[in-house]
Amino acid sequence: MKSLAYKFTWLLLLWQLAALTAVAQPSASSNTKVDFLYLEAQRLMLSRNLDAAYELLRYCKELNPNHPAVLYSLSLFNLSLQHDSVATADMTRAVELVPDNYWYQDLLVKAHFAGHRPEAGIKALERINSRWSDKTEPLYMLIDAYASQNMADSLLSALERLEVKEGKSDQITLEKVQVFVQRGEVKPMLDELLELLKANPKTDLPASLLPRLLSKKEDAFTLLGDMYHEIGNDERAFQYYDSCLVYNPESAMVLNNYAYYLALWQRDLDTAERMSRRSNELDPNNPTYLDTLAWVLFQQGRYAEAKEVMDRAVSLMKPEDLDDASDVKDHIQQINEKVNAPLP
Repeated sequence: MKSLAYKFTWLLLLWQLAALTAVAQPSASSNTKVDFLYLEAQRLMLSRNLDAAYELLRYCKELNPNHPAVLYSLSLFNLSLQHDSVATADMTRAVELVPDNYWYQDLLVKAHFAGHRPEAGIKALERINSRWSDKTEPLYMLIDAYASQNMADSLLSALERLEVKEGKSDQITLEKVQVFVQRGEVKPMLDELLELLKANPKTDLPASLLPRLLSKKEDAFTLLGDMYHEIGNDERAFQYYDSCLVYNPESAMVLNNYAYYLALWQRDLDTAERMSRRSNELDPNNPTYLDTLAWVLFQQGRYAEAKEVMDRAVSLMKPEDLDDASDVKDHIQQINEKVNAPLP
């Protein structure tokens, strides 16, 4: 028989827990002799005489196969010896005898997973989570189990329950983002990331996630840049736009957005003008891009040129689109005020 006297620190701790919780469980089939022998097995274990303790527990089970504390303690040994099927059978019986013992249910879960029965383990975890809904540990275990089995819908539901219990956090949000990536859902993923950024603008977003959903890396960096701009962290936004232009220096959308944000900040306006003119070359007759160029020229004090470009942008817009574009109408008003201002 294989010796048990090796690296059993964790078993010692679990056994002591069993001594405090399991042996106190009432059992209609309990008897004084088995209880006494069970306590003697504990003493042997605490004396590091593990082989003798194991044999005594096996004898206890022969005397009373329905003693839940014996089944629990014996299962700890059998799991360490990789006797998974025996441990599972014993813990299944212990749970039947004392269904309200959390630690019995917990060890049954471990036995299922040790025996490579994830479906049974997940069902057992779901029972624990339902019965002890106040505890968070079973929910964390359930999240790990769902993730290991690629159960995206169940994983997302568990993460949302955890979020209700503990509040939003970077870790939970990024786990949810992983689920959306797995399911190929871009909008909810971006909504989660934006909400995370609003709560903590300095959070480093996992840029590596986005290219998996988008056909081009520059699109991912553009989205990140736009999100950081939306929460007011333009320095980080510019970093992502720079990264995007490394992948595609001819991205009209990025050139336009970058130029517009520089204009809003009234910084590096010569670069902003070059970017804006290039975006208009790449995508002519785009009123959004023309509006950006007009606003860059306005920030440079070139009001007549700005009005000429803005008039062209307005001519390309539908009236209903202009009605909804409050920023464009604001630009038009400010440009006109400067152009029509009386000479000093």
